[in-house]
Amino acid sequence: MWDAGLATRLRDVTLNAPLTPATAARAIPIVRRFGFAIVASAPCGRGAGAITARADDLRVFGAALGTPVVQSPRAEVVEDVKDFSDTGERDDRGYRSGGELTPHSDPPTLILLHCLQPAQEGGESHLVNVGSIVHRMLATDPDAVDELFAPLPDWRVPGQYGIAEAGPAAPRPVLARHGATLSCVLYRPYIELAADTSGPALTAAQTAALDLFAMFSNDDDLTVRFVLRPGETLLLHNRAVLHARTDYVDWPDPDRRRHLLRMWIDAPDRFPVHPTHELGDFFRPLVR
Repeated sequence: MWDAGLATRLRDVTLNAPLTPATAARAIPIVRRFGFAIVASAPCGRGAGAITARADDLRVFGAALGTPVVQSPRAEVVEDVKDFSDTGERDDRGYRSGGELTPHSDPPTLILLHCLQPAQEGGESHLVNVGSIVHRMLATDPDAVDELFAPLPDWRVPGQYGIAEAGPAAPRPVLARHGATLSCVLYRPYIELAADTSGPALTAAQTAALDLFAMFSNDDDLTVRFVLRPGETLLLHNRAVLHARTDYVDWPDPDRRRHLLRMWIDAPDRFPVHPTHELGDFFRPLVR
């Protein structure tokens, strides 16, 4: 477990190295210890050729960590994280806008976020350790923790495991243990959407538990904050650490817009968790 004090010693989680398989091997023990690592490599420049080359570097780095998987029905392996809200490519996924993202986990074991260009203002990354949240909850209301280890409603997005229709999914707990390993799968809007649409409605105890978890996931004392700089890559274990982002103001020049590259990596053998929290290749159709 760690708290906001880790922000003063980010050097402990940072490798100044290129995006290579050898660097990936050095990053794995850091991720196992802290739940994330930062790889600081040289910026690549803003030209299309340079960005394509950096995306290729990221693919090689990601493949050394596990199995790269697609991130939506569009089937992209390396995704552009930037504000598309004023273009024809707009969709409902929050990372494709400039708005705030609250603490949550993504489907894969690991995510990679590589910074090509930061925003003019804002766009700060927030990380919080799941074990630290649960530790605070246990000291405040142990029964609330039990509520989050029990199954809660869940929602299926279009394209999830090849299913075209949105709708309720099998209930899943927010928290789970695999031996001594604590893990978290949390995107609260889907829990509430499933409960409101198909039931059963959340109980007062479940809502209070989610509220308490949210309070500590936003606690200043537990949150590490930083802005990724050009050339830096955040490697994050999705089950051990929640991530968020502040809203931001972009540069007027479209060529200077905040621009990150993202990969999803499935790595259940390297970072095993409880089966109910192993979401696998989220957008690949199930074989029937």
